[in-house]
Amino acid sequence: MFSSPILTRRVVSGRGKPARVGRGKPAPLLAFCLMAMLLVTGCSLPWQHNADASGPAPTTKQLLAALQKNFRTVTSFHVVMSVANPGTTNASQIQIRAANGDILMPDKVKAQATIILSGQSITVNVISIGATQFITDPITGQWRVVKGVLDASTLTNPNTGILSLVSKVQNVSQPVSDSVNNTPCWRVTGQLDAKYIAFFTGGGVPSGTMLQTTACLGKSDSLPYEMKVVGEAAAGDNANTARTFIISNYNENISISAPKL
Repeated sequence: MFSSPILTRRVVSGRGKPARVGRGKPAPLLAFCLMAMLLVTGCSLPWQHNADASGPAPTTKQLLAALQKNFRTVTSFHVVMSVANPGTTNASQIQIRAANGDILMPDKVKAQATIILSGQSITVNVISIGATQFITDPITGQWRVVKGVLDASTLTNPNTGILSLVSKVQNVSQPVSDSVNNTPCWRVTGQLDAKYIAFFTGGGVPSGTMLQTTACLGKSDSLPYEMKVVGEAAAGDNANTARTFIISNYNENISISAPKL
């Protein structure tokens, strides 16, 4: 979602003096002039595939089309999720209040999460590989094998996971310039059906419940760096319950493996 540094070097001859360019050897001078023109005009070099972060705002259609294309090339990312103004939970309800972890395509997650379990807030470590999850016992800290808590594919799926959520927002506004953690991005707003984040919240709200949504897509790669939804996304939420996802570290080399039991 960033311009390539241009490295220059001085050509020297003899004892450190600049080499002279003869009339029959215009290539170095021509190359220098072309480079200067690129710098002055702001043109992109042939190997620069990212958009100019300082350029004009794209249309909403262009931005979402770039998002649809680019998020399918993502191999890994880091996500931090937080909840503000949470509602109430019943004794049998499990709800994630905060999470911080790495996601590795296509089906691996390693995170630390604060969850509400039996009305109590506890912090656990979670590793999910495919349909199998490993979670630390909140009392002993030892790893246990569980199933059905968090299927990693629900987060990584390019059609239904976290990175796809922006593409499901309705009534999307025109982009405006903004930044997230010093990353230039285009911010858009709209409404998201709560059913699309039921995999993360547990659902329990009527079909068609709409959430006020804002997202910021990187100016150089059109990938989401922030997404925030406000409203009733799960049973017990209220109109002011807000969930924020901060996404970073795209395509870094990470490794996730099952813990020693």
